[in-house]
Amino acid sequence: MPVYTTRKFILLLIISALIGLAVVTASLPAVNYYSRAPSTSALKTQVVYYFAEDSNPLFSQTVARLETWGIPATRLDSSQLTTNQTLRMTSTPDSFILFTGDWIASRVNENQTQTFLFHVLSKGAKVVAIEGQTGALFDALTNAHVINGGTRPQAYSSATGCRLKTGTGQYGGTYLYPSNLYQNTTAPDALIQGWNDWLTRP
Repeated sequence: MPVYTTRKFILLLIISALIGLAVVTASLPAVNYYSRAPSTSALKTQVVYYFAEDSNPLFSQTVARLETWGIPATRLDSSQLTTNQTLRMTSTPDSFILFTGDWIASRVNENQTQTFLFHVLSKGAKVVAIEGQTGALFDALTNAHVINGGTRPQAYSSATGCRLKTGTGQYGGTYLYPSNLYQNTTAPDALIQGWNDWLTRP
């Protein structure tokens, strides 16, 4: 076999292999990977609750990932939002409450939701809205008189959150101030890592 024919044959094999690789790669589903396992030491000190009355893939995936990392999450019923049992469970300093942005957006002006938010946050709980209209969380908190307005997140914020921290005044008195969370990732593990960092922030 002449040398130039052998070279053409080898070149043809290489091109075929590259085309096959490209086809296989194109057929693989897109997955949003996070480069490392999230730190969860602070989150594991929390009791996680969530409301899930609407369908939201990122929300569902993130709740499932919490379970994967050994952080159980308890589902709550929106119709029981201000019952003594729900308020007693969630109004603690170790409560971490999740809902979707659209869930809170549909309840911005609802008295029960405002009562719930005021009660749980004043007792030290944390609230996080995931995907959808996450900026509505701050409208609801303003209506509930938890915060006095504040910086609105960008429209693309995939998660927002709020907790009240205790500060010390110039003359020794204490006061509460909001510690807000803004996240722009769609990787569930990255969201979880951000929550852990938020909890450990001074």
